[in-house]
Amino acid sequence: MEDVSSSASGPSRDPHPAPSTSPSGAAPDDAAAAGTAATDSAGAEATDTPGATAGADQPTPQLTTKQASRINAPVRGMVISMLVLLLLLLPFLWLQPRPDAQPYRAHVDVAQEATFAADQASFTPAAPDLGESWSANYARWDEKSQDGVPLWNVGFLSPDYHLVDMVQTAESNPTWLAQRTELVPVTDEKEVAGVTWQIHHRDASGKQDAFTAWVGTLKDSTVVLSGDAPDADFQLVAEALSRS
Repeated sequence: MEDVSSSASGPSRDPHPAPSTSPSGAAPDDAAAAGTAATDSAGAEATDTPGATAGADQPTPQLTTKQASRINAPVRGMVISMLVLLLLLLPFLWLQPRPDAQPYRAHVDVAQEATFAADQASFTPAAPDLGESWSANYARWDEKSQDGVPLWNVGFLSPDYHLVDMVQTAESNPTWLAQRTELVPVTDEKEVAGVTWQIHHRDASGKQDAFTAWVGTLKDSTVVLSGDAPDADFQLVAEALSRS
């Protein structure tokens, strides 16, 4: 009797039910692992697609004719502006006077300056007459020269523009003479109109220029002639000094 009543009341329930499973029959951990693998595979396929390397294979952009024209327009404008400016300057350059190739002639009145210097000098400042073809670029009295010797200094310019510098003093000394002759020893001696002149000459060599100096003694002073003039010019000045 007990067995019939148990079956009539319905099926019996298991007190320890079995664990549930996914519809596919796989465990939850296996499903998560499968999802991660699918995501990695999709990312790899996206990386290998042609679009990833499209930037490296892009063609070089080409400029159109209008674009190139716009780029070159400032350069052409600058060139045209320079040409116009040059054309405007050329007439002014042509009208400019050409520089004189000859050295400057001051035409100083040596005789007049010698008169002024005579008021201070203890000797008679020389003012030789060399003719109209010669001129003087300077004539000055130097009471306190760099050598410490008061002197009368005149620069004579020959017709060929050779300079003969004349220095005259009554207080000559060996040191002063050595400086004026640039330590060049006496190489010759010449008598001109009764005055004996000692000649100091040095040829050009290396860094030294050619140098010539004539040293003569007048009645009350010593005269040193120096410069780059030929001997004929030195002799002409020496003769004029003897007559002055």
